Amino acid sequence: MAGSFTSRDTWPLYERCSDYLFNMSALTRKQARQQWRDSIKTAWNNQCAYCSKPPIDDASLTIDHVKPKCKGGEDRTSNVIPACQQCNSEKGSSDWAAWYRMQPFYSIYGEWRIRQWLKSGTADMRPWDEDDAKIVDDYATKLFGS
Repeated sequence: MAGSFTSRDTWPLYERCSDYLFNMSALTRKQARQQWRDSIKTAWNNQCAYCSKPPIDDASLTIDHVKPKCKGGEDRTSNVIPACQQCNSEKGSSDWAAWYRMQPFYSIYGEWRIRQWLKSGTADMRPWDEDDAKIVDDYATKLFGS
């Protein structure tokens, strides 16, 4: 069974890459890591979490450690998001929120969505509705005041 999966398969989203090895022992370490990365990209509709652009090709959508590994960030689902090469490179090891707020594509909804992901390792990627607008307005009020 090893080597029989394709990038089009839908996989569960586990917290750590090693969880794939534990739960799917037929995968090699490399396959498990790729499956973990693909599941994160899929959860974000294969778009950059920061600028929301779809990738030019599969290799141009990277995995960004929100809390950089050089600052103690871990390889955990709740610490990584998909980012285009440009955003990942420009952010570098900066604080993600401070960097993101300075970008021309910044949106309060985008920040809220990333924070939700960081809390739970999941992103609610359903279409925007009126309830979301209220939640994000409340979030913006808490964050920036009235």
